[in-house]
Amino acid sequence: MTQNVSVDDETARQFLEGMLRIDIFEEETKERFGEGEIPGFVHLSGGHEGSHIGMGAAMGDDDWLAVGGARLIGQYIAKGVPLPDIMAELYGRVGGSNKGHGGQMHVSDIGRKLYGHAATIGSGQNPAVGLALAEEIQETDNVAVTTIGDGGTSRGSFHTALVFAAYWDLPVVFVIENNEWAISTPAESLSPDHLSDYGIPHKMATESIDGSDVEAVYHTVSEAIERARNGGGPTVIESRVARLVPHFEGDKETYRDTDEYERLKEEKDPIENYRERLLERDIVTETGIEDMIANIETEVKEAVEFARESPEPEPEAAYDHVYRTPLYGQGENQ
Repeated sequence: MTQNVSVDDETARQFLEGMLRIDIFEEETKERFGEGEIPGFVHLSGGHEGSHIGMGAAMGDDDWLAVGGARLIGQYIAKGVPLPDIMAELYGRVGGSNKGHGGQMHVSDIGRKLYGHAATIGSGQNPAVGLALAEEIQETDNVAVTTIGDGGTSRGSFHTALVFAAYWDLPVVFVIENNEWAISTPAESLSPDHLSDYGIPHKMATESIDGSDVEAVYHTVSEAIERARNGGGPTVIESRVARLVPHFEGDKETYRDTDEYERLKEEKDPIENYRERLLERDIVTETGIEDMIANIETEVKEAVEFARESPEPEPEAAYDHVYRTPLYGQGENQ
């Protein structure tokens, strides 16, 4: 049965292009990591692309995104950070959005209202509440959206953020990307039927949706943002996705059932499902998709070349951005 498309044709094509951009960028990231060009660990977004793009499309340019969880590259792309800036940051080079200080887990871009991941999983929601409070104090209508994985909801800091968001009735949207695995711990070990239920004791609006459906995410997050923008307070959304990749590159995933894993890859791939949906509705053609892919591949190759050509930070750069200078209460000459 043909599934309806609930957005205009141009928006639908942009959704598909956005998901393809995440996928192609991350495939290249995987290759560069495997060749030893990218240091540290790499956590890819396979299965989350629809959740990321739907959420990003729902946000205004001046709305904050405080990223969380491990699958972050797709969120950076969805918020509009240029691919060269992201790739150079993955390489640890000065051309990165954080001058090479952050790496894959800690990209931020304040000019684009992207608040980077904090030091530990589940700790980004309190900064998001602070951002929402700051926007309210300044009497803007900007909203803070913050993401977290299913495992991160076990952290006390997540629940503290819910308390404060509810108490001050702040314009913040909590998006829980439930991919059913907190590394190797199944999400079914958590007590709520839906992780969005964590908002119920705080009298927040809650939604649990199919996060592999980019349009469902777009509509749900759009409604939550509009509600927050108009004084309706916070929302908790569970975006149910399937993790179609290892937790990190190199994870042997011995804890997963192979047959179930393969079934999810066939049934819950957000890109392939949406591609078929748009083809069936004559919104795109195979040739059009091939052109999209070719253009994105060119973008990604240019991002890699930019990263390779960008210099590594000098050793003394380790002391940069550690403290605000001048320190609070001090003059320039003190």
